[in-house]
Amino acid sequence: MPRVFQLGHIAVGAADVGQTRDYYVETLGLQEVGTGDGAAFLSVGHSPQDLVLRPADDNALLHLGYLLNAGTDLGDFAKDLSDEGLSPERKSDAMPGVADMVEVEVTAGHVLQFFNAPEGDAPGFSGRGISPLRLGHVAIVSPEAEKLVAFYRDFLGFHETDWIGELANFLTCNHDHHVVNIVNAPPTLVHHIAFQLADTAQHAVAADKLRAAGIQTKWGPSRHTAGHNLAAYHKDPNNLLIELYTDMDVYIPELGICEPRPWHEHLPMKPKRWGLDELSGWQVDFQYDLAQAP
Repeated sequence: MPRVFQLGHIAVGAADVGQTRDYYVETLGLQEVGTGDGAAFLSVGHSPQDLVLRPADDNALLHLGYLLNAGTDLGDFAKDLSDEGLSPERKSDAMPGVADMVEVEVTAGHVLQFFNAPEGDAPGFSGRGISPLRLGHVAIVSPEAEKLVAFYRDFLGFHETDWIGELANFLTCNHDHHVVNIVNAPPTLVHHIAFQLADTAQHAVAADKLRAAGIQTKWGPSRHTAGHNLAAYHKDPNNLLIELYTDMDVYIPELGICEPRPWHEHLPMKPKRWGLDELSGWQVDFQYDLAQAP
């Protein structure tokens, strides 16, 4: 059983925090729940924060946050990390609604924060802009992908659900097909951040709202193969690729398969190694090299 059950938040650098914040609040529809030291803390609506923007020269990955299973003792968890040869640090009140956490750098540039259920009230959905349902997953690029995958799988207990060649691994800690996608290539960066829409009809609504805001949809909607999510991509003002998706495969770890869907290539749908030319089930050319910054 995985030690965590959900991706809690993503923190990235932004050259212009104000402009980037405005996109997430006005166009995407997130709520600003806090500021401090030039940073902006943003929530989809039902958690203290889903995205953190901090001043930086580029959109570098700063850290990822994960929610620990109920009843997890942070001291014991930190000791387990130490036993793995890592150097965890205990932090207090580092984020809105998070009084206590454990932070650890697993590989160079890949910092993870672990915490129990946040305290305080959720801000609620804003109703503005696209207004996604939730933060879904993150795709990161790392030259130490093999070590990261081993940590997620062997220490955190994530399940590997699919692969793309020898380049990308898909892993989950819950029933979503993937919570994190790790791409084996230099340098360490965020490839994309994904938000789930309420239903497939929202893809057209989102595309129209992006167009009204002067933002071009770069690719999609199209159905992926790994995960089979119906996905469309655009860039935020920080040049970070944002995925909007629906129809993500539901993974059943007890059986090692995904719930059957009419569009699956085979039944039962077990973890599969897809080719580099099989990113889209609809034969729509994917325009972004997975090994490069978007």
